Amino acid sequence: MWLHIFCCRWHFWWDRWRASIYWMSLRSHPLIFAAVLTLALLFALPASADLQLYGRLNVSVERRTEAGGPRFQVGDNASRFGIMEVERTRSGLESGVHLEMGFDATTGKPYGSGFDRGAELFFGTPNVKLSMGSVGSTAYLAITDVVSLHNHDTGISSDALFAHVEPLQHKMVVTLHADRWTMQAASWRADPMVTGRAGTAYLLAWTRPGMSLALSSGQDGVRYERSVRGLWQAGPLELAAYVELDRNVFGSGRRLLGRVAVAWHAGASEFHVNVAQASAYGGALPGERGARQRTLGYNYNLSARSKVYALATAVYDEGRLYGSRRALALGVRQNF
Repeated sequence: MWLHIFCCRWHFWWDRWRASIYWMSLRSHPLIFAAVLTLALLFALPASADLQLYGRLNVSVERRTEAGGPRFQVGDNASRFGIMEVERTRSGLESGVHLEMGFDATTGKPYGSGFDRGAELFFGTPNVKLSMGSVGSTAYLAITDVVSLHNHDTGISSDALFAHVEPLQHKMVVTLHADRWTMQAASWRADPMVTGRAGTAYLLAWTRPGMSLALSSGQDGVRYERSVRGLWQAGPLELAAYVELDRNVFGSGRRLLGRVAVAWHAGASEFHVNVAQASAYGGALPGERGARQRTLGYNYNLSARSKVYALATAVYDEGRLYGSRRALALGVRQNF
């Protein structure tokens, strides 16, 4: 009898130990964890729920010239994998989750531990939504991502000068949609790794066919940024620009930044020019004149979701706040 009880207990704790080891192995390999979670959602979702799997692979061959000198490399440009699930109730309400992780397509390894690009729970209606968790930055999605026409703010040619105040983590965001208007308010918890203070951010955007405008503001008590962005489309011509004023983000004092992007569409081809100029901070040393960023790019669209591209980009940083660099790149981008 005692032997029987001992054997039963031993098998019970052995099974629990094996399950815990399996769960820890999944958490230590985020890509495997994401695959298992996706399969679980597919089997667990009710009929009224929609599940979307999406992602991007963006890899380029680059010749970079930075502080360590020139080098060739095969580089990843913000490859990602995401899951979006939305469930609609009979009363018209919607609830769901949005999970996204970044990974290096040249190695297959994730950049962070888990869903480093977002882990959001949301609830509301098509016009009013409350989001909580790790939620995308309002300024990034509405300002920098829109103006980076040539490669959507990824890789060596991404926007190196924009001053981001709003973090991803520990946030609550309220979004309102009304006709052509979008209003958003975000609040985040104090992060001792940054300023140790809580903060808020606000966005007001207006969209119509061929044109959109956006105003963004973010502050945490020590730093702030204020920006305005415009986008215009007329035939094959596309023009985007923003102006930003920030305080104490990269340096001490205030700084003004402007960026203009122009794209010309000719069939499957796209020709891009992107230029930016940042002033020196108010607390900079005498003689410092800020920074500049320049990009020339060409995209050829193989389909609606895939393209090949070539670009030349450079950052000239006289204040040593952003890092001077130059690069030539040839790459392939595939969305799914």
